[in-house]
Amino acid sequence: MIKFFRKIRQQLLQENRFSKYLLYAIGEIVLVVIGILIALQISNWNENRKVDGEIVKILTEIRSNLISDSLNIEETYSTKLEDINIQYTVINKLETGNIPYDSINYHLGRVMLARCIVLVDNGYQLIKKLGIELLQDQELRNKLTSYYTTAVKKINDDTYDDDYEFRTVFLPYIRNHFKDYSWGKEAIPADYEQLKSDLYFLTSLKINIRNEESTLEALEEGNQAIRELLPKLDNALTSYQKGN
Repeated sequence: MIKFFRKIRQQLLQENRFSKYLLYAIGEIVLVVIGILIALQISNWNENRKVDGEIVKILTEIRSNLISDSLNIEETYSTKLEDINIQYTVINKLETGNIPYDSINYHLGRVMLARCIVLVDNGYQLIKKLGIELLQDQELRNKLTSYYTTAVKKINDDTYDDDYEFRTVFLPYIRNHFKDYSWGKEAIPADYEQLKSDLYFLTSLKINIRNEESTLEALEEGNQAIRELLPKLDNALTSYQKGN
């Protein structure tokens, strides 16, 4: 093909048809430019397809993370709600002075503890590294950022506060006032009668229950954020998989 174009140029020059040669040369340049533009367009298309493929993988990972988070949140919420109800029972028994020795040990084992939760953000870290601005849906970007920077942070902060309360208030109290303790199962007071009149313990339970209820709110807000995110995420996945 190159030899063919060269022969045409040489023939035009030999025939002193300079104007036609000039037009031909311009046409040849235009063809080369068009070829380059087409090649760039194909290269850009291939690169965009590659990026879209990465986005699909990452969004799939985020979806898996969110489902895992939702299950963990629901389980923790349910268990913590049961803990709180038991704690209200203990507070009531202490305030009335009516401690049922046959069941209070189990109840005490359920109030002097802290529940942990592990939330996964692998996919979110990947999309941040790739560039979250590559997501075409701004609302999806905003909801993702809000969930991981606000909802998850609040859950982690409240859970940390619960754990701090457990380590700094209840564990020292258990060591000084209980003769046996099994996390989540039972706590046996050294003196049941002394426990009835211990205002420090009663006040600590009341403060702790407010902290626990705040954690419940954070868990519910986090799960609500996930429920709003998943449909947006599914729509985005469908769009990228179709190449839109």
